[in-house]
Amino acid sequence: MKTIRILHSIVALLLIVLYTVAMGSLALLFSLFDRTGEYQHWCARTWCRMIAFTVGMRVSVDGIAPLPRHTPAVVLANHQSLLDIPVLFAFLPFQFRILAKKELFRIPFLGWFLWRAGHIPVDRGNRNATPDMIAAARKVLHARIPVVIFPEGTRNVQPARVKAFKSGGFRLAREAGVPIVPVTIHGTATFLPAHSMWLTPCPVHLTIHAPLDVTDLSIEESMTQVASTMNERLAVLAQSHPQPSLPPSGKRYPAHDLSD
Repeated sequence: MKTIRILHSIVALLLIVLYTVAMGSLALLFSLFDRTGEYQHWCARTWCRMIAFTVGMRVSVDGIAPLPRHTPAVVLANHQSLLDIPVLFAFLPFQFRILAKKELFRIPFLGWFLWRAGHIPVDRGNRNATPDMIAAARKVLHARIPVVIFPEGTRNVQPARVKAFKSGGFRLAREAGVPIVPVTIHGTATFLPAHSMWLTPCPVHLTIHAPLDVTDLSIEESMTQVASTMNERLAVLAQSHPQPSLPPSGKRYPAHDLSD
């Protein structure tokens, strides 16, 4: 069984590299005339659905109907695995821009797509880069496109509950006057654990919660409500779809706070 998992992982990785070259090239071609980013986002969605199919990931999506077209919002998702970004691109039913670690922008084709499509690099540990990040995120929201942020900062290697949030995404939503849309991901930590390349297929669930108006809430109140929403959903899914416990990780990185 272990041998089959390893072979599956190797074949899937090779196919993902092929998809990245093909769809990344197509997205770069579209970027020459695609001012709205819709065609490039279609490439990313197709690309990530191909990845999901190849690794054998079946994702159940629950929650609200798609956000109305051209509705700016700060989408906050918990972070369990490298698969979280493909899950979001493949199954969130609206165009968005994501804040992702700058290392991803250095990967050929993938990084080129992220730059050309207007996604935002996060330079973890470099607070001097924060103002530029915030300005880029505000520019996206001003264009009436949602911004996706992982408020935990880095992957949570014990994902039964969310870990402490960084306040930047909450502050951004409040200052921009846009709602927060919490998104809960469950199952990816088991499917592809942190610091591992071996796949363990299992059910994956994506829950899109109702938008939260933060106009009259403090940053702390917003953080508490979003954490409570995610933890309640994780508890329900843990009961209906239990996952094996994960060993503690020996390597951690400081989360980047989008504070001013």
